[in-house]
Amino acid sequence: MGALIALTAAVAAQAATNSGSPPPTTPPSDTAAPARKAGSITYVDLEAGAGYSTNPELQLNGDGSAYGRISLRAVHSSVSARTTTLLSAYAENVTYTNHYGSNQALSLFGRHEAAVSEKLRVFGDLAADYQQGGQLDTRVLVLPDIPPLVGQPGGVVILPGGADFLSVTGHEYHFAGHAGAEISLSPRDELTMSSGVERTTFHNELTHSSYTSVPVTLAYDRQLSPRTTVGARILLEDTEYNGPARFRTITPQVTARVQLSPTLNLSGAVGASFAKIDNGVTTRHSTGISANAALCSTTQNGSLCGRVTIDEDTATTAGPSKSIGAGIDYTRQLDANSSLSFTVSADHYSSPVSFVTARSFSSTTYFHAAAEYSRNIGHRLFGGINVAARKYALDGPDPKTDFNASLFVRYRFGDVQ
Repeated sequence: MGALIALTAAVAAQAATNSGSPPPTTPPSDTAAPARKAGSITYVDLEAGAGYSTNPELQLNGDGSAYGRISLRAVHSSVSARTTTLLSAYAENVTYTNHYGSNQALSLFGRHEAAVSEKLRVFGDLAADYQQGGQLDTRVLVLPDIPPLVGQPGGVVILPGGADFLSVTGHEYHFAGHAGAEISLSPRDELTMSSGVERTTFHNELTHSSYTSVPVTLAYDRQLSPRTTVGARILLEDTEYNGPARFRTITPQVTARVQLSPTLNLSGAVGASFAKIDNGVTTRHSTGISANAALCSTTQNGSLCGRVTIDEDTATTAGPSKSIGAGIDYTRQLDANSSLSFTVSADHYSSPVSFVTARSFSSTTYFHAAAEYSRNIGHRLFGGINVAARKYALDGPDPKTDFNASLFVRYRFGDVQ
């Protein structure tokens, strides 16, 4: 439900870090965040790599396998005085040397923002993903550096893999689209409204599950000082699974944003979540805390963001569940020719209501981390290493941990910065 708020409230950072574009001759200072600059960038990266994965599909007794990988990523970004546009498309094929065959992954993302007038700004985003075995969780896809028109700059945004602890074991299709507007009521007061639709479908040999969510957000913010903003919002969400099962949540929250320094920002929200869950036979109600916080540091050389979330009911491919999550996203230009990016997250699910009999559980934790080191070895040619780890713990025997490492070379077509 918070996908739109998160994407429009944070600044994407260091596209060059992930795409391998050459950095400036001298790394810039860490004393200030990057400034907003008009212009456009369009490029396509072709990448080939080879590596080894200890448990590619996170099976209970999965075998390790060497693999070859080829991927294609296209990016377009443009910034003007009144608009920002960001488009990203990523596709990959991984072919294993043993019985796993080939797995594919696809990630599409687009965001557009426009200042219609001095008091009205509109925004929207679209995302579509397909993956087998949660492979997008083993990649680091950093969005280009475009400070948003809507919302406060935060820090690096890395496109999420999108898998939950169950969907990493099969095929997952995900679509999300959101739109909204921010209205300036006065020099210190703003009203934000947004809504959208999100659809997830999952299947493997034992299970087929799908659900559709419709989130609605209404938020009010007041600037108390140049560095402090407080407000309130209400989040409404209706989620319907295939069949009669569904759940609804109403979540009022108080919010705050504080600029702790020129490069450091803290934001958060806390409130209560009221849920109504209907499995088609019985209906039950639950109440719990819903909160999130993010601390982001953004400089000319890179960005670091830490985040935590608590939700009373989160949609999963098995049904709604309480969840607690934490993560860190990081990207940095190490020197004139090399860069590093990584993402780490852990999510704990408990007190579930299972809508899918074959996927019932009592509690579980899903952990994944991915990192990429890239180095310039030519005007358009780059090389590097990608490493990742994934683990989830269920009741009973746990699947083997997947450790994944690969070497790659990357060639860029189009704009080279």
